[in-house]
Amino acid sequence: MMDSNPNLFISLFHWRPGDGRTPGENFLTESFVYCLRRNETFRTGWFKKILGSEVIDADLRICTRASHVDDERETTIYPDIDIRGVLTSGQPFSLLVEVKWGARYDHSQIAKYDRLIAGQPNANLVFLSANSIDCRNASTQRGSLSSTFHIFEWQQIYSLLATSSQDCRSSQELVEFMNKHGLNPPEPITQSLLQSYVTTRDFLKRLRRYCEKLLNESAWDFLPPHYQDATRQEVRDQYGRIAIVFHRHDWNGTITIGYLHSNQDHRVKFADGSDASVDLMMRIEANPTVVGRAEVVSALQKRASQVRQCGGVVRLAGDRDNQNPHTLFIAQRSLSEFLENSDETSQLLAMHAQIREWSTVLFGGGELEKALERFDPIG
Repeated sequence: MMDSNPNLFISLFHWRPGDGRTPGENFLTESFVYCLRRNETFRTGWFKKILGSEVIDADLRICTRASHVDDERETTIYPDIDIRGVLTSGQPFSLLVEVKWGARYDHSQIAKYDRLIAGQPNANLVFLSANSIDCRNASTQRGSLSSTFHIFEWQQIYSLLATSSQDCRSSQELVEFMNKHGLNPPEPITQSLLQSYVTTRDFLKRLRRYCEKLLNESAWDFLPPHYQDATRQEVRDQYGRIAIVFHRHDWNGTITIGYLHSNQDHRVKFADGSDASVDLMMRIEANPTVVGRAEVVSALQKRASQVRQCGGVVRLAGDRDNQNPHTLFIAQRSLSEFLENSDETSQLLAMHAQIREWSTVLFGGGELEKALERFDPIG
């Protein structure tokens, strides 16, 4: 039977540091379950999306921290959320939920859950994550599971909860919490927002969000191995750009990929020829007097025409319209060209594809990376 008087603080107190999950994920899981128990409208709507039916509340059991023995593997399984109950038709159902907020999708976890409820009537699995790419990857695994597999993004939970929270203060507070932490449906960059830009905080926050998502949710295997080291990657807002910085030793040869929103420091026109726009950009930097610079510039010159064929504007060290002496290479393409896509995920995929094209041509054959190695300390 479902707890008729759930207490969020008691539930949260059971979690301790070192349980293998992040405090944020623990908090979000317990808060979600608390609202599921307290908010009948939300509970009914969510179960109908999954089960296609209402359930009998008197027979409903919703648990976190439940443990189950996997006899096949002789291990213990701890589903994030374990829900058992009876449909209004009288049929029993089982529902296990894997919750992610920050951690990545792991199909082996879902497979364990699947083995656990294999053969049970109305067996359902749910993967709940903020990562849209992980949700798409999870969706491709449906065919390998015996249970019915459902995938939800947190933004879908937000929408359902927001429309059913009028009579539940705890649900309203969770909606506020989710909105603060970016778990709400994203608002993609639009042409009107771009045009009304130019330094609004909201717009710059969205550029940073796009950079964070590109860094954390996209593959960077087309860059040389040196730049794939996660400890050398960070998102920074500086010099009129919000970008992912892929550090190299002693800065020389560092790559920045992101958004140029002011050209005062970089001293280049925007891709549309103006001084007031926003570009997707990729830049390679170095000190004007560093040893080995000439070899890098030579390698870039050999690739420049092919890079231009990939789209956008390309400028090299020594070009008349590149007035920043630290810029070895900069490729730019107007952000507006990516806004035909109506949602955030599609925009990011298109931008990442453009960056991949530039990079693949630049580093093809290995000559540029070999030249950049001149910047690295010996030994």
